[in-house]
Parts: sequence; C-alpha cells; structure tokens
Amino acid sequence: MTIIKILTLIFNIISIAILAFGLFHTFEHPKNKAIYGYTIAGSCIPYLILLTIFVILEILQGNYKFSCLLFCVISPFIIGKLVKYETLKFYTAIQILCFVISAVVLIIKYF
Repeated sequence: MTIIKILTLIFNIISIAILAFGLFHTFEHPKNKAIYGYTIAGSCIPYLILLTIFVILEILQGNYKFSCLLFCVISPFIIGKLVKYETLKFYTAIQILCFVISAVVLIIKYF
C-alpha cells in the first residue's frame, strides 16, 4: 500500500508539472504539440490508474473518507467532454487544481 501511495504522489507531481508547462507555453510547431500530448497521456494515465487503485483499496478497508478522490479520477473525463479550443487554458487550470487538491489530500493524510 505504501508503494502505491508513493507512486501515486510521484505521478501526481509529474502530471501537475507537465500540465503547468503546457498552460504557460505556446506551441508553435504541431510536432511539439503532439509530443506534449503524448507526455500528458504518459503521466496522467498511470496517475489515474494508481489513484483509482488507492481509492478502491481504502474503500475495501472501510476508509470511506477517500471516496472524494474519485472526483479527481473522473475530472479529466468530464473536462474532456466540456473543453473547446477556446477554453483549453481555463480547463487546464481547473485540471491542475484538481490534481493539486488530490496531492494535498494524499500528503496530509499519509505523510
């Protein structure tokens, strides 16, 4: 369980850093934007999987207070349905906020 907590926190911090980089950087070449997209997927997918495993294990142990972290797992999919090219930076900021909240909850409760 400790390994899952540490890996989740590491991928969370990496995802926040990558999303923040994309928020403040303007991509001029499509190739660089594609590489950035793959990097986001490479960091967010393991984070979402690890956070889901973490929440499920906590719920199975009878610790229901971490079920609020399920919102952080679902938020990229909700945001993906709502986002348009014009609102991309706004929703990226919301996604970063969700990831920061989940990182704070993980740090406060277990470290």
